[in-house]
Formats: sequence, C-alpha cells, structure tokens
Amino acid sequence: MANEPPICRRVFLMRHGHYERTGDQGDQVWGLSPLGRRQVVKAGKRLARIVDSASGRFEGVFASPWPRATQSAEIAGRELDLETIRVKRYLHELVPLVDPERPEFKGFPMGLEASPAEARTFVHHQIERIRGRFFKTPTRRSFVLVFAHGNLIRYLVARTLQLPYESWALMDIAHASITELRVYGNGFEALISFNETGHLPPSMVTTA
Repeated sequence: MANEPPICRRVFLMRHGHYERTGDQGDQVWGLSPLGRRQVVKAGKRLARIVDSASGRFEGVFASPWPRATQSAEIAGRELDLETIRVKRYLHELVPLVDPERPEFKGFPMGLEASPAEARTFVHHQIERIRGRFFKTPTRRSFVLVFAHGNLIRYLVARTLQLPYESWALMDIAHASITELRVYGNGFEALISFNETGHLPPSMVTTA
C-alpha cells in the first residue's frame, strides 16, 4: 500500500543514567546513582510509549556489560514489562579519539592527548562489529533498543553521518538520553534524533 511506512530497522540507542564514580573501582564496578535510577525510570516510560507505537518486529533489548548500562536496561525494562536483557561484551564504552593533525578539531577537546594508532584500530573494529549486528540492510520493518555509553553512541552517529570519529567531541550527550538511527531497505542510513531528553525535567539533565 502506498501509505505503508518504508522498510527500515530503527536502532534506538540509550545512554545509561548518571552513575557513581566511587574511588578507583573503575568502569566494571561503577553503578547508577540514585539520580541515574530516576532518570532511567523516566527514559523507560518514554521508551514504552515508543515501543507501543512502533510498527514491525521487536528485536529486543541489548546492553553493555558495564554495570551502569546493564542496570539502566534492567530498570527501563521493567517499565517496558520486559525481563530479558541481552548483555553483549562488545557494547562496552570506547576511548575518546583525538587527532591533532585534523585542523577542524584543533584545540578541542581540551586536555586530551593524541590517540595512538592502535586505539583507532580498536575503536574501528568494535564499531564495525556493532554495525554488523544492528545495521545490516533490513528486509522487513523492525526496531531494537540498545543501552550503551556516550562515546560509543557518538561514534555510531558519526559513522552513519559519514563523519570522522573525532566528531564525537562536537556532540554533547546526556545521561538517559535517546538517539535514533535508521537503516532503510536500500541500505541508506539516517540520523532521526540525537540526545533526546524531553522525558527528563531540566533539573534532571546531566552529562558528566
């Protein structure tokens, strides 16, 4: 029918909620703060409305293994009446890439040293692995929810927009924000929304 939506896969990327950086325990221990839990409840309610209105096959909820992302997926999942969260090791956070030789990024971000070649290779391989799972050309309408991290989400946005990875530094991204990328049946990709925080009151919007 002429009015049917086009074949596409909708990839919803959620950044985890605000988290506690306690001592030197590190990323594989740090979990959500009380504020982060409240943020994610509101994000879950927003996602529930999105899922209710979406058409096509629901491919499920996926999450990074790092606690702040897994906890975010579990809390939001309760708002969605979902119990199954698929934790994938390759969805963990990535290091920020900096190339001082690119004039458009000279002097920004402040305080970060140039990235070694192996860091760029690692980021590229992980992003391509994620794309191989979630960004394949679809043959039917579907959607998927992915709970991950700020740098990773920004790298995926940069990749869709065909921008250098360093573009992450030009995109601020809030805790419990929602970003949507789409892959259409002809392979075309588009950014539909980025860093959506309308489900959060201004007093609850945090980035760091």
